[in-house]
Amino acid sequence: MFTPNPKRTPEKPISPEAKRRLVAVLLLTTVLLILYYGGMAIGLVREVMIVYFVAFGVLLVGYLAYNRGFVNKNVTEADLPLDWPAEKKRAFVEGNHRRAEKSRWMLTLIIPFVLVFMAEALYLFVWDPHIKPFIDKL
Repeated sequence: MFTPNPKRTPEKPISPEAKRRLVAVLLLTTVLLILYYGGMAIGLVREVMIVYFVAFGVLLVGYLAYNRGFVNKNVTEADLPLDWPAEKKRAFVEGNHRRAEKSRWMLTLIIPFVLVFMAEALYLFVWDPHIKPFIDKL
């Protein structure tokens, strides 16, 4: 018989901001997929790949650099040097959280590029060699 975990916290409802971000990611993914395969269809393979890889690389490096590589992601005031004053420790920890929140919009652009590259990988490595020949025989 199933018994619920008493230590489990109740689930929070999805915030409107999270819903907006999900819709934005889905819309951007759709647009990027259309542009990607549209460019491929008209023979702009090299140009499309260069633009997508450069845009993805710049966004990813910018995101990681702005967040300082997430080296101090879970640092608490107790983890910081003892000779630092409490105000400096608090400012350091709050700065990490502030940077993570301010850069969240970049993920709305980075994730669609990752999804496009995943779709292309599925097409190249699953659809084309395995599924397409099977369908062509039907």
